Amino acid sequence: MRTFLFYVGYLYYLLLLKTVRIKLNGFNEIQAVWKSGRNAVFCCPHNSILACFVGVDKQERPHVALVASLSKDGELVSKLLLKRRYEMIRGSSSRGGRKALLEMQRAGEQGKSLGIAFDGPKGPPLIPKRGLVGCARVVNGPLFLIHAHSTRGRIFGYPRAMRVNSWDKMLIPLPFSEIEVFFEKLPEKDEINLSSDEHYEFFILNLVQKRSEEVFQKLYLK
Repeated sequence: MRTFLFYVGYLYYLLLLKTVRIKLNGFNEIQAVWKSGRNAVFCCPHNSILACFVGVDKQERPHVALVASLSKDGELVSKLLLKRRYEMIRGSSSRGGRKALLEMQRAGEQGKSLGIAFDGPKGPPLIPKRGLVGCARVVNGPLFLIHAHSTRGRIFGYPRAMRVNSWDKMLIPLPFSEIEVFFEKLPEKDEINLSSDEHYEFFILNLVQKRSEEVFQKLYLK
């Protein structure tokens, strides 16, 4: 059954790649980081994972290692992204975290960027997990907050997208829609006047949460 779901999901993903129109905002900043010889950490809320991957799949990029949980859903996501030639690291804050950290360190030493859903694998939504700043230390590069939105459909304004009734309110783009992806570079420690690594981590975690709540302020209102 899960094999069937994987192929259905993969075919749908390919359909999106063929039919969805993409608008990228701030991607030039990431390209500038790569051209300077540095790597980066990309963090996005769990609700934007699919739309973000559709948005960047066709872009030219150096090696990026992505972190996925050891859950059954994480397994499906990993299989899909492996077929799209991404490198996967399996583990999360709740399972396999130590092994994942060692693999992230190895990826950083090999000159790879990292990608992670900062509130996965089970939430709470938009609350970043500790260790996000540690990922940036591993690659010795900046953090980028990424979020994606379906702006409108291309056929008389429809279809746009749908939201899954799950803990994260996952965005599922629909064929022939338009997706806008935003890349926001977060301040590095040497760019702001903070006295310690702990203060910097506290600053970044609060900034990611605040900015994400601003972007998705209506999504989680009850």
